Amino acid sequence: TLVVILALFGFAVRYSIKTNKPTMHLAFMSLILIILGFTTYTMIIIRSNQHPPMNENDPSDFTELVSYLNREQYGDFPIFKRRFGADEQKSIVFSGYSSDLDFFWRYQMNHMMTRYWLWNYAGREGWVQDQPADIAPFNGIGNSIGKIFGISFGGPVSGSLYAIPFLLGLLGIYFQFKNDWKMAAIFMTLFIFMGYLTAFYQNQQQPQPRERDYFYVGAFFVFSIWIAYGVRGLADIILEKVQRLSFRNAAVTALLLLGVVFVPFRMLEANYYTHDRSNNWFPWDYSYNFLQSCAPNAVLFTNGDNDTFPLWYLQDVEGVRRDVKIVNLSLLNTPWYIMQLKHNDPYNVGTLKMRLTDQQIENIYVMRWNPAVVTFPYPDDPNYDVRKQFDIPDSVAINPGGIKFTMPNTITSGSIKAIRVQDIAARDIIESNIWDRPIYFAVTCSNDSKIGLQQYLRMEGLAQRIVPVNRRGADAINEKVLREQLFDINNGYSKTYKPGFKFRGLDKPGIFFDDNHQRMVQNYRIAYIELAINYINKNEDAKAVKALDMMDKRIPRKLLPVDSGLLYEIGNLYFTAGAADKYKAIAADIESDALHALEVNPNDIRAFRILVATYENLKDNKKLYDLWQRIYTLYPNDPNVKANVEKYKKLVSGNDSSESGVQK
Repeated sequence: TLVVILALFGFAVRYSIKTNKPTMHLAFMSLILIILGFTTYTMIIIRSNQHPPMNENDPSDFTELVSYLNREQYGDFPIFKRRFGADEQKSIVFSGYSSDLDFFWRYQMNHMMTRYWLWNYAGREGWVQDQPADIAPFNGIGNSIGKIFGISFGGPVSGSLYAIPFLLGLLGIYFQFKNDWKMAAIFMTLFIFMGYLTAFYQNQQQPQPRERDYFYVGAFFVFSIWIAYGVRGLADIILEKVQRLSFRNAAVTALLLLGVVFVPFRMLEANYYTHDRSNNWFPWDYSYNFLQSCAPNAVLFTNGDNDTFPLWYLQDVEGVRRDVKIVNLSLLNTPWYIMQLKHNDPYNVGTLKMRLTDQQIENIYVMRWNPAVVTFPYPDDPNYDVRKQFDIPDSVAINPGGIKFTMPNTITSGSIKAIRVQDIAARDIIESNIWDRPIYFAVTCSNDSKIGLQQYLRMEGLAQRIVPVNRRGADAINEKVLREQLFDINNGYSKTYKPGFKFRGLDKPGIFFDDNHQRMVQNYRIAYIELAINYINKNEDAKAVKALDMMDKRIPRKLLPVDSGLLYEIGNLYFTAGAADKYKAIAADIESDALHALEVNPNDIRAFRILVATYENLKDNKKLYDLWQRIYTLYPNDPNVKANVEKYKKLVSGNDSSESGVQK
């Protein structure tokens, strides 16, 4: 049928050409292109019906295809409306904007389109997501132009382009409209449709999980063409205004050279370091380490895109750890995904057992739920060995009767409490498989996604395994496995279970790690810290120091900065383990971070507490006296503050040599 329709339309086009009917020609050519465009979507249906390992939304028929194309799983929100969010991260959309229209203009148009436009052609000011300076978009131009006059543009990750490409593009728009307004109108329509109207259509809500500049590449292609128009327009002016041939040729040549230097060459210089991925193995290794954190035939609950898609890649493309069943908690709110987990087995390693019937899954919805005690009883099998199944050395630690916990509600609306679809499905998956397969939560999963099982989780790398041992009375880690993960070096990689993480390139200077990489690498450090705490609790201080030293060897803090709170904790662990020299070395950075925090906020109580604890550990009475005096200016009526001022005044003056700072 489709071939016949296209043939008829083709005949109509041929007829319109022969009879010189331009309107008819335009109409039928448009219909042909529309049909050809929409038929490309048939590939989605064809591919979906092959049941590939990744089959998001399962668009295997036209009904599901429409749902897939309309992005129905993401919900529908009115335009010019801010989405309400009770949590602190989302509350900014109401406190930070005067109206819905203000939000639409400042965030959805300027922040989510104009800012990215300026990134590419005026210059990027930094690599921290949603930097406040970028919200006022035209500040970027002023800053970039200002840098022409000798203002430093901030080190190796700066992307200043001096706004020259941007200004040339604006000139290009002017020249094109002046010379050929009809074609210029087509270009402008393309730019607006693929830029601002795309942002309008997507109706982005604040905050976004990542920067979205890749959405607008089509608009940037158009603007890049305008840069060429701008250079050509300036060349035409020179050719028209400069009469002397030698001067004219020299001026045009200079213009072209400057255009090359200040546009593509400067773009390459500004962006190469931050876009060079050679020797950056972090995404590959991070996902590999996630998979190798799981025992054979495991189920792994993951949080979002960053700890799901790379794992799918390793399984599907490189064949690594296909025995691990990955369960994405975000997608677990959708019936099609639950159905795939229940029935799909692309690698012939067994499907997930589930109690929910197919009909229940198809009609699954949020459920009213008041917090209640839930029990996963041990199998009624005399041959079932709990200690062997979960690698538990002490039978006394095993929770009697099974795993018993309080499952909380995760939704509250007035007096009504409920749980999400993902909570219903997660409970069903865990309850159906807990005694047959190792079940893990990725360390990136939030507590509210763990259905109340936090006290039964034991760290074995980048994942925490559910074990029938209440961690209040036992170790929070599997020391043997975690030490293998963090200390053993794997040359090459294994497609089957083999403990031993990969940390390639993290100790090499000259590799760019953006804020997302730096944030994710903290999960490695937390694993080392948990291992060190375990050793300290067992009075094995030397092993604790060795774990902390290994952490800094694998992930040097001089190359990958440590969050100030985490750095303080690392310092305290060195101090508690008796490594005084190592503590002194790290204490200088702790002090520097806290003093900087006080410069930003002179009332930062947390920074004061860190400094007090640090100076007490170092027995630096002079700095303690100065610090308590500073605190006294803020809290002159606090008797405890006054007492400490007097205490350290005596110590500094030598009037009371019997007192000293807090010691280990």
